[in-house]
Amino acid sequence: MNDLSHNELSNKIKMISRDLKLQAFEEYNEYIRNDLSTEEVIHNLLKAEQSIKDLSRYKYRMKMAKFPVAKTLDTFHFDRKRLPDLSKDAVMDLATCKFIEEKRNVIALGNPGTGKTHLLTALCIEAIVKGYSVKFIRASDLVTQMTEAKNENELAKYIKRINACDALFIDEFGYLSYDAAGASLLYQVFANRYETKSTLVTSNLAFSKWLSILSNDEELASALIGRITQQSTILNMNGEDYRVYLSKKL
Repeated sequence: MNDLSHNELSNKIKMISRDLKLQAFEEYNEYIRNDLSTEEVIHNLLKAEQSIKDLSRYKYRMKMAKFPVAKTLDTFHFDRKRLPDLSKDAVMDLATCKFIEEKRNVIALGNPGTGKTHLLTALCIEAIVKGYSVKFIRASDLVTQMTEAKNENELAKYIKRINACDALFIDEFGYLSYDAAGASLLYQVFANRYETKSTLVTSNLAFSKWLSILSNDEELASALIGRITQQSTILNMNGEDYRVYLSKKL
């Protein structure tokens, strides 16, 4: 090794770094300065590598979450006049993501157009930043995929896969009604995550109306609501449609 020239040694360092997928170390020369000790150079290189890895993991988790549109908290408009029952303090507490560590659920209820999907997507992105895994899926798509998995004798594997994430975001629960089979499939997801993982749900219907979308099965609806609401934070997002609200601002 001592017989290698500076350029040869530099190329070997870059080759090894590339092989080990150490991107910052491939450009190690950029971190070498005369005013820094060897330890400081190594520290800066490791910090740079850590940042690269963190960004890569963040991008991967965002890709796996499959949000139709990424939304953040800083673009959500908290307005007491538009959403009189939504507590910003409660939302910001949820943004710490302690609810995921505590295996708690988050449910946003309110009429269409008030920003339920935006707000829960933003909370999920906060979770991704903090290292949690998230999965987004619409309730209707969840039932469709579970039905297909059941028909292919793959339901147990599907439920295991969908429940592997730290936080499961089920959107638009209540826009469609489900027959007995579909309602039973939905219940299985909630039951499997009960007190073990966090689930986030948006719905345009109050709990009292969930019976109508769950094949009017009172026992199943009661069991499902009980599991999703126990140890949960419920956000009341009844208010003015955001598009109407904006039109008044013009």
